[in-house]
Amino acid sequence: MIQNYLKIAWRNLWSQKVFSFINIIGLTAGLTCCFLIVLFVRHELSYDQFQTRFDRIHRITYFPRFAGLEQPLALTPPPVSPLLAESFPEVEASARMFRSPATVEVKKADGAAPAKYDEDRFFFTDPAILDIFSFEFIKGNPQEALRDKFSVVLSEKTARRYFGEADPLGQTITYEGKYPLKVAGVVKDYPDHSHIHPELLANYETMYATENEGARQNIPYNWIISHSYTYVLLRPDSKAETINARFPQFIKTHADAEVANGIEYRLEPMKDFYLHTDAQNTPEPVSSMSRLYVFLGIAGLTLLIACINFINLSTARSLRRAKEVGLRKVMGSYRQQLIAQFLGESLLLSTLALGLALVLIGLLLPLLNSLTDKQLTLGYFLSDGVLVLLFVGIAVGAGVLSGIYPALVVSGFEPVATLKGNFLSGKARGGVLRQVLLGVQFVASIALIIGTLVMGQQLRFLQNRPLGFNKDFIITANTRSPKITNVFATASDSSYQRLSTFREVLLQNPQIEAVTLSSQVLGDGSVRRNVVPEGRAAQEELLFASVLAVDYNFAGTYGLQVLAGRDFSEQYGTDKSAGYLVNEAAVKQFGWRSAEAAVGKSLNVEGKAGRVVGVLKDFHNQSLYTPIASLVLHIEPPQLTLVSIKLRPTQVEGTLQAVQSTWDRYFPEKSFEYQFLDRNLAQLYDREQRRGTLISYFAGLAILISCLGLYGLIALVTQQKTREIGIRKVLGASVGSVVILLAKNFVVLVLVAMVIAAPLAWWAMDQWLQEFAYKITIEWWIFAAAGLLTLLIALLTVSFQSVRAALMNPVKSLRSE
Repeated sequence: MIQNYLKIAWRNLWSQKVFSFINIIGLTAGLTCCFLIVLFVRHELSYDQFQTRFDRIHRITYFPRFAGLEQPLALTPPPVSPLLAESFPEVEASARMFRSPATVEVKKADGAAPAKYDEDRFFFTDPAILDIFSFEFIKGNPQEALRDKFSVVLSEKTARRYFGEADPLGQTITYEGKYPLKVAGVVKDYPDHSHIHPELLANYETMYATENEGARQNIPYNWIISHSYTYVLLRPDSKAETINARFPQFIKTHADAEVANGIEYRLEPMKDFYLHTDAQNTPEPVSSMSRLYVFLGIAGLTLLIACINFINLSTARSLRRAKEVGLRKVMGSYRQQLIAQFLGESLLLSTLALGLALVLIGLLLPLLNSLTDKQLTLGYFLSDGVLVLLFVGIAVGAGVLSGIYPALVVSGFEPVATLKGNFLSGKARGGVLRQVLLGVQFVASIALIIGTLVMGQQLRFLQNRPLGFNKDFIITANTRSPKITNVFATASDSSYQRLSTFREVLLQNPQIEAVTLSSQVLGDGSVRRNVVPEGRAAQEELLFASVLAVDYNFAGTYGLQVLAGRDFSEQYGTDKSAGYLVNEAAVKQFGWRSAEAAVGKSLNVEGKAGRVVGVLKDFHNQSLYTPIASLVLHIEPPQLTLVSIKLRPTQVEGTLQAVQSTWDRYFPEKSFEYQFLDRNLAQLYDREQRRGTLISYFAGLAILISCLGLYGLIALVTQQKTREIGIRKVLGASVGSVVILLAKNFVVLVLVAMVIAAPLAWWAMDQWLQEFAYKITIEWWIFAAAGLLTLLIALLTVSFQSVRAALMNPVKSLRSE
């Protein structure tokens, strides 16, 4: 019997090639979109679950309320971790991790010059990190690997990059040109779904040995600075809530009295590190459940649209098989057999679609990886039994959902009525359902178009919004590794004279317009420090502002606008020791009446007393996710580690080669790793840009599926109205009137769908825009454009079939039934 069912199913599919093709392609596209999103979401939900102590690992988040921050930080002061175990019996182990981007030199076996590597994932850490995190050692003893102060553990990828196939154990690498570190272990690379990917691990005490004197004296006892990630391993059955409740007393006991009341700590479980954290300064970019809900919504809508197509086409096609059903019932078929027959055909289609979808997934995964910056593979997920069952379940469920209604409708036809040909009356057989389902398709399509337009407009807004400074043809490069501890640099370890000479040599090149120095990249944030402005007593509640160390010609190089007072100048000897520039936001925060009134006001930045010499027009020193905040600029030569070089727009390649040559003469210990400032700033929104592109692809796919279904449905409707169209033409109907006859219901559906989709899409996009400090206003024309685009697509799809039907010879039409 099953063989007979399959044979009949295949014949029916083959006899209706166009509709079978539309159904298979629609389901394939829907399943492909759904599966790709499920793969992505499954990967996002699996973050850090490879850690064997996943349920017991926590990270301390730090909320320095005295600093005026609206979100907690993932970084904590260094003194916290050593005190945890003695203060909380629930803590089994704790460890700090301090990210220290650095230049590493590796000697070559052939005696060639050492190779230099700029490492962004170099961490100083306590040895206990090996007890908290799961590191699989390939070489070395995990019990001893980080015990020695000048030892280092490498990731497998890093060891291969440094030493090739040679044994790395016992080899020496040089940190920052002068500190030899001995390789004591090699660990397997962390997988893609990890919130952190350390490539070099050195003992935390090594950090103090390699820092300047000011940092060594300050950091170990500093209860304010947001410095290190602090990870905590709780004992089995211990609760984070117990520790969180006792943190206030812990802070009161150990922290400095003037800041104790403004500090909050909280244990954040590892399961929240990636999708549920609200902390800033995380080791790597994070995501959120709201973003996953967007993708899951698109997956569900796309699959729903594909299933709606199938239901609509199947119910419409079932009317053509009424006599077949009547004859089968007369010959003794039971309704259950007919239901099985039609469900079997539906499942055959979904099985074919599943096979094609798996092929497409394999082809499209590289594109998905490039847009999401992931390393997803089909083989990895096919080895996951739960995921395989989910995939098969979705395909079978789509087949059952798509086929159950037509099976019930067709199998319920009365045999006598069907054989006489009078089994229908108006819209009694599925017409209303098809209208409703088609309306749902239009709602989904319009909502997706609105979402795509809003996201595209917001991203263009971010890319084109004036930042308040010049970013074109400026390259930046660090002469020393950028660290938060550079704020403690002292004159004894300054390379300011060398930097000044380097700058003067560069300015002799006519292709270089300007060269300036600073402590950080403009537009990428800055360190927040305690300030005491005039009119505020030092004993009052602490006040914090972002502080940026710059050189004399910094404002001129970047085109910053001076609103009041003047820029820094070497003609004023006090600017270097006691001069400050502030922005408009700082003037407001400090309670000064105006920019003009701020000039000459006294200002103290953590002991450095001075006066404001000028006020700058506000500019975006952080990403557009964050509102413009108070900013103080001062000249502090020991902290100047970043060189900014403004190039002329001609002969850029030749100029870069000249800069490289000069760099190698003055900074032989540091590789010349430069970035164009405009590209660096664009990367701040790269994830949103790629996410928007991905969503637009999925939205386009959903709209394409809708068009396929609409094309098939209008083709069936046209076939059913062939005689009516012929009669109308004989009576003098024009081609246009026939097209209107067939299209008017679809136009009404689009208009109704627009009314439903607009508020839903507005709410969803308004929620998404809340992530940005600077955002667009959702204009009315976006909704109108989405509705008109959907209407145009529907009309083009309908008109293609309608015009063909209207142009048919009416004599042939009247003979067709």
